[in-house]
Amino acid sequence: MLRHQLIAITVLFSQLTPAIAQNYEITPFIGWRTSSSLEEVTTGATIDIKETDSFGIILSMIADKDTHYDFLFSRQNTQLQSTTSSNTESLRIDYYHFGGTVFYDYDRVHPFVAGGLGATHISPSNDAFSSTTKFSLSIAGGLKFPISQNVGLRLEARGYGTVVSSGSTILCSGGCVAKFTGSLFMQFEAFAGLSIAF
Repeated sequence: MLRHQLIAITVLFSQLTPAIAQNYEITPFIGWRTSSSLEEVTTGATIDIKETDSFGIILSMIADKDTHYDFLFSRQNTQLQSTTSSNTESLRIDYYHFGGTVFYDYDRVHPFVAGGLGATHISPSNDAFSSTTKFSLSIAGGLKFPISQNVGLRLEARGYGTVVSSGSTILCSGGCVAKFTGSLFMQFEAFAGLSIAF
């Protein structure tokens, strides 16, 4: 439902935004996200996080033609799969990051670098398990292709690092199902979005 609302907002802005000086930009996007693995608390077996599609939005304040201040929201609905059993657990991994983007101008293409700081929220579908929120950071690079004066195609690859204590656990209800294996939980995302300036 949220994904369909983001698409509708993009279409609306692209139709209504005049070709004038812009101060803000909105970029709904869809992508694909992959992750580092977890570990079973009881057996020590590896738990894989399923690679799935993702979606989100970047809200930007345009400082100048080369610099944007950003708020990024990105969501993935995925599953945990133990390598030793057929049991799965569904969960949602969301990122809420404040940061910025720096663009470089090369005629019809604009390479960029971006980054952010914020929070990772991991929310199991099973209400018996508790959710958790951790500090995280991200770094990205990509290309932006102008389509018109106020519309552009944004292609981006972003890496997320969530700061955790080694051995800290998730999916807890009395006991816990999974734990992190290091001090940084990593995810990588590639996505495409339509940027609308207004």
